[in-house]
Amino acid sequence: MDPRDESLAEGAALRIRRAGIPDARAIAEIVVAGWQSAYRGLMPDGFLDSLSVAGRETAWREMLARDSEGGLPAWLAQRDGRPVGFVSSGRPRDDDVPLSTAEVYAIYVLPEAWRGGVGRALLETATGHWRARGSGTLVLWVLEDNDRARRFYEAMGWQPDGGRQVLEIAGAKLYEIRYRLGPIHPEG
Repeated sequence: MDPRDESLAEGAALRIRRAGIPDARAIAEIVVAGWQSAYRGLMPDGFLDSLSVAGRETAWREMLARDSEGGLPAWLAQRDGRPVGFVSSGRPRDDDVPLSTAEVYAIYVLPEAWRGGVGRALLETATGHWRARGSGTLVLWVLEDNDRARRFYEAMGWQPDGGRQVLEIAGAKLYEIRYRLGPIHPEG
C-alpha cells in the first residue's frame, strides 16, 4: 500500500484509508444520510425519503471494483473505528478541462460528524493524492444552492470556474456549478 493512501488527521481518533469493495455498505449508508440531510430543501423530499442503502451499496460495490488499478481512488474516514465519511475521485468527466486535471466525484460526511475536520481531511487526502501524481488542477461539481458546501470548498481554496450544468432529479431542475482548485482559467 502506498503510504499516502492512509493518514491520520485531527488526532489519532480519525483515520483516512483507501476504500475497498468491503466498504460499499458503509459508503452507501454515508451517502444516503448525507443526501437526506445536506439536500433537504434543495431536492424533492419524496426523492430523498426514497433513497435506498441497498441500491447505493450495489452501485458502490461496482464503482469500487473498477478501482482495481487505482485510477478511481476512494478513501474512507473512520472516527474511533466507525465510518463517518468518504471521498471518491478520478480523471475529469468534462471535455473542457485538460486531461491532467483530476475530479472529486463525491465527498460526504455523516451529519453528526460535520464541522469535525472529517471533510477537510478527506479533501486534503484526495487532492494530495492527485497532486503527487502530477495533477496541478482539480475540479468538482456542487449544487449551486448548497451554500454550506460552497462555503466549505471556498474556505479550502476552491473557486467557481464558470462551469454550470443542469440536473433533473425527480422532476426538479437543479443547477450545479464547477469549482476548481489550482489555476482558475483552463490550462492550454
